[in-house]
Amino acid sequence: MESKLIQGLFEHPGVINRRSEHHLRYALALAALDVFQPGAAKKGGRTKRPDIKVRSPQLAGWRRRMLTTLGPILTDTKNSRERVELANQALYSMLPALEKTRNEVIEKYVDNFSTRELDQELGIKTLVTVAGGGGGAGYVYLGAWEVLQNAGLVPSYIIGASIGAVLGLFRARRRELDFDESLLTAKSMQREEIFRFVSINSRYGMPGIMRLFLHEAFGTTLRGNKRRELLLSDLEIPFETVVAGVRRDALGEDTKNKALLHHLPIDKRPTALQLRAQIASQLVKLVGFINPLAVQEIVIGGDSLTKHFNAIDAVGFSAAIPGILHYDMTRDDPQMNATLTELLERHDVSALVDGGVANNVPSRTAWEQVQAGKIGTRNTYILAFDCFHPQFGLGHVWMQPITQLVSYQVALNQRYAGKRIEFHPTLSPVNLLPSPHELDQAVNWGRHQMSEALPEIQKFFEPVKWVAPEH
Repeated sequence: MESKLIQGLFEHPGVINRRSEHHLRYALALAALDVFQPGAAKKGGRTKRPDIKVRSPQLAGWRRRMLTTLGPILTDTKNSRERVELANQALYSMLPALEKTRNEVIEKYVDNFSTRELDQELGIKTLVTVAGGGGGAGYVYLGAWEVLQNAGLVPSYIIGASIGAVLGLFRARRRELDFDESLLTAKSMQREEIFRFVSINSRYGMPGIMRLFLHEAFGTTLRGNKRRELLLSDLEIPFETVVAGVRRDALGEDTKNKALLHHLPIDKRPTALQLRAQIASQLVKLVGFINPLAVQEIVIGGDSLTKHFNAIDAVGFSAAIPGILHYDMTRDDPQMNATLTELLERHDVSALVDGGVANNVPSRTAWEQVQAGKIGTRNTYILAFDCFHPQFGLGHVWMQPITQLVSYQVALNQRYAGKRIEFHPTLSPVNLLPSPHELDQAVNWGRHQMSEALPEIQKFFEPVKWVAPEH
């Protein structure tokens, strides 16, 4: 309902006056009020105050009136100008009830939150970004985040899968990020440093053609004030990753036997032709993992067990493409070993792999985490980045069987996002470590498309004020 209203207000500025616009938006926000943490909306993150469940007969009645009266107008009226005008006319007669509902909530919860804190929760929109997987296609996200930051829109929570998790980690380090520095870091990465052809034991991950070594590549960059590698809890922006847990009965064999049977634990680099053939073979098998019977979604950073997870490990497992990229624990880290062992046992899974096969653009998960109190406020705008969808052109068309399958999964998340941006063009998903020129190109593509979408998105973030109806 809110999205339909904002669309009409954006497309027809001035169709109603600002006073009426505030009434409409406040009325919808009040109808959506359920639980919130006082002060979180103003702060842009959690405070030390407890969450408050808001319950009152008047509020329940107001919610029903919004759904039955404004609901059909906003969701069924195709002409966006007419939609706004009709909604404004319908609300006019209900303004006394709107004021009465607000007053009842304020009076009932006077000891829990102030009038100002209620109005902040209803009037301040908070940005959440969801970064989907898609290999090298995801580098456009760097340009998109840069445009948002330059417009004053800094995410208060980021969740990512696969390449979206890797890039999301870099974005979450600082609320105000130096994007030029991040781009230089990306350009300095060496293929031989990140992707290696060596045999390692499968402890928590799943065997693949190449080994993903991120600690050596990111360790110097991703260090905290104490010169240790960052934990998820160290990041300035709350950040979580989605990984896929491979169900114990899904493989029909344990991970070590799978490595032997599929000739995956190689310790020397194959020729270019051999590598292409091996990747093509594993991509065919990858389709079998995009199935809830084979994997389950696990959120890293979303509970007490994983909130202090090593940040590089969190994105490493999320980016480990089954059969292609193997990420695992190769160092002696008792705390992480204990956490990973308990994580696998808790979810009854045998390995952790690419989050994209479980939920490639996890907007639903972001919404659920927000509702569970991740950032205190529940008045959020979820902006989803999607780079892995059917595209035509070299490097894309042969991926269509997989992108088509993933698109059904993405569709299930669609209604949880305020907006999902399908980025195009993008680099090829298999171009995991682009050249400096290709990186510049991808970032510029992201900047351009985000700049086009920005004006309508900014409309959601205009502050909404309580304006008393005229009597």
